[in-house]
Amino acid sequence: MDTRQLLRDLRQNFIVVFLAFAVCVVVGGAAAFLPAKQYQASTQLVLTPSSTDPVAGVALIQYLILQLPTEATNPNTLLAARRNVPAADANASVTVTALAPPTTDVLTISVKADSPNVAAAFANAIGAHVIALQPHNSLYSIAVLQTALPPSTPSNPTKPLLFAAVGFGVIAAVFAGLASAGVRRRFSRVNELKERIGATVLGEIPRIISGNIRPSSLFVLGRQPMVMEAFQELRSNLLLSIPDSGPTSIAVTSCDPGEGKTSVTANVAWALAAEGRHITAVDSDLRKPMLHLELEVPFGPGLASGGAADALRHASKTTNPYLDVVPAGIPSQHPADVVSAYLPPLLHSLRERQQTVIVDCPPMIGVAETVLIAAMVDMVIVVVDTRRLHPERLQQCLLRLDGAGANVIGIVLNKTRRRRRSSGYQYGYYGHEDSALVPPAPVATAGEAPSAVARARWLGAPPAPEKPAPPVQPVRPNGRGGRHASTGRAPAFRGRSAKGAGQAPSAESAEAEQRRRQPEW
Repeated sequence: MDTRQLLRDLRQNFIVVFLAFAVCVVVGGAAAFLPAKQYQASTQLVLTPSSTDPVAGVALIQYLILQLPTEATNPNTLLAARRNVPAADANASVTVTALAPPTTDVLTISVKADSPNVAAAFANAIGAHVIALQPHNSLYSIAVLQTALPPSTPSNPTKPLLFAAVGFGVIAAVFAGLASAGVRRRFSRVNELKERIGATVLGEIPRIISGNIRPSSLFVLGRQPMVMEAFQELRSNLLLSIPDSGPTSIAVTSCDPGEGKTSVTANVAWALAAEGRHITAVDSDLRKPMLHLELEVPFGPGLASGGAADALRHASKTTNPYLDVVPAGIPSQHPADVVSAYLPPLLHSLRERQQTVIVDCPPMIGVAETVLIAAMVDMVIVVVDTRRLHPERLQQCLLRLDGAGANVIGIVLNKTRRRRRSSGYQYGYYGHEDSALVPPAPVATAGEAPSAVARARWLGAPPAPEKPAPPVQPVRPNGRGGRHASTGRAPAFRGRSAKGAGQAPSAESAEAEQRRRQPEW
């Protein structure tokens, strides 16, 4: 990753970067300022061998130097030291540590306390008690090398902690920004597929919370407008790939089962048929046929029945006059044998009839006939469920299709997350949200029949000619002097050239009056 990409990721995820840095600084500041100040005082004791027998003294010192730290930190030693310090400091909370490196003859006793005087007093008292515990002999001697003095600065300074918190915060902020950018790319399936696989995304079908996305629900009843628009966009991208010279056969498949390939097949077929193109949807998923349920036609003989004539004879009509369905049927042999024997003549027969064919294929993984179908058709679409997308698995499926000579024109991202709309334009028909149903029909009042337009819109009946409404007659002032008969008031607007009370003004005077009353902006 270059510097520009790093800066771009940090800028796009500024909030995450700032929060990570702020958390580190706050934690470091709390660790620096919240704990009470601690002061540490140290005293040093030195062991010296005697001059009479230095060799034996050195050997004894090397043995004792390993035992003295234990004696210095013994609870009994601390209890004896409390009796030797001032009475005001006897109950103070202290921490005692001792260190005696084997290569030296020096014992260092350190004491931490809330007060510098208390720390120094306990360190000297413990040192004196350790000296008093040693027996008098002629082989070595122990003495105070350095007396503990009250420290002037606390042992837990704040500046190093703050500097460390700031440095760690910068590092954590950079890693948080990169992680957030990675997560964003993970959810941006289009960018991920383009960068890692190089596949073309033909459309993104949003995920719905409730309801179904069958063609009768989307295109007939008008439910889930956003999903319907997604399929319309997918149809537009397909039309750019379909040649105008003749009919085309398109296969729809997926890597794994349950990714929504049958639903995409049904809605794409309906969307293409909605523009007046003759479409035949063929269910070649003989292991788990579901296309007849999506298009709401009866299940019966179809592709597995025999030749192309038998399959076309058992084709079912849908409510869309331009869309027919050839069911899968019940195979009498292996599905791969059925597909290789019966699908090519069926595609040839439909091509002669100038019909576009949409084939619902089985998934790629674990099925043998999908590669055969992909090699028979002109184009292949791969449906991917974004909730369980594995780029490596998808790339494996695409390489398998490419090895079979299939023309994969792109992929369809199914069940994607909806993007929040930040603009003021609310998507949906009649101001309703995407998940709303068709707006209810206007309710007629008592004794009032619905209009012909409403009847045609909601009931599907042809609009009846309505009687033209009578023109609105102007209300002329009644009574003498141009006053209203009931109120007795003069009309609010009157032409200047009116010659008599109740006489309508002329066209010239009306136009002049209108120009006079027109506001000047």
